[in-house]
Amino acid sequence: MNKRTRLLFYISTILLTGCNSNNNADLDNKKALTAGNVSDTLLVESDIVIKESFIKETWCNGSLRAWQKAIVPFETQGNILKVNVANGEKVQAGQLLAQLDDYRQQQDVQQARLNHEQARLDFEDQLIVSGYKINDTSVIPFAILKMARLRSGLSAAELNLRKALRELDNTRIKAPAGGKIAGLEARAFTPTSEYKNFCTILNTQSMEVAFNMVESDASLIKNGLTVKVLPVALSGKTFRGVVTGINPAVDLNGLLMVNARVANPSGELLDGMKVKVVVETEISDQLIVPKTAVLARQNRQVVFTVENGHAIWNYVNTGYENSTQYTITEGLKAG
Repeated sequence: MNKRTRLLFYISTILLTGCNSNNNADLDNKKALTAGNVSDTLLVESDIVIKESFIKETWCNGSLRAWQKAIVPFETQGNILKVNVANGEKVQAGQLLAQLDDYRQQQDVQQARLNHEQARLDFEDQLIVSGYKINDTSVIPFAILKMARLRSGLSAAELNLRKALRELDNTRIKAPAGGKIAGLEARAFTPTSEYKNFCTILNTQSMEVAFNMVESDASLIKNGLTVKVLPVALSGKTFRGVVTGINPAVDLNGLLMVNARVANPSGELLDGMKVKVVVETEISDQLIVPKTAVLARQNRQVVFTVENGHAIWNYVNTGYENSTQYTITEGLKAG
């Protein structure tokens, strides 16, 4: 609303106060009051009503979650020797989080290396039997090489060695992504079987808010639209988000799931927070008045106007509304 419309119709409250001091029956028959009828003259401000764009607000309930969430599992089972991090701690991708007892895995790697070396010797023997030398592999037919690898067990030995090395590497639990540690329960000198996962890593520099809209409001939402996010736990604080995804399916309750991304540079927003989401939509060519100018009288809505120095009440019908304004669909005209 522009500057001219801010002070519209504050006369209403003052006039109703003055009216109540007189006979109510007499007031019902009057639609015009002059300032002279009120014992104490009070100055009020009015403004011209014009048509302009109205910002419709649609309020929704939602919840926050980290934009990136990485679950860190136990890829290898065993006993935990050391835990290097704590809940809430920031970590970098690749950082060592914990160490498992790796005695068995070390033995498996050594055995796999021995088996691989034996298979390598057998492979060379197979080539010699076929009339080739190991340094002639570039000229050995593919079929001969394949047969020699299979008969010597070299292919299987290489596979087992890679597997053993991977198992050994899994005893060192590393961060797959950067972020904050969450859900960490694991303790040193306990078996991994006691826990479902080691921890979760949350990247909370950006948050995602998921909220539902009724299907009748589906036309109001689109990717790229800016929304206001009001955390329930942070009273008075408002964050801005941008719609990033809209589920094309309506659920059984007639609700549409919408996702928006919210910047969180200060880290105030937490995973799982409950929020109110306000979707703002611009509707053009609307007659707008402040909510303070609309009063209830005889179960109807009333707005006062000024005509030749008189305060005239007008029964009106309202349309859209937001936190501070109504649109008027009947009872007032522009000007």
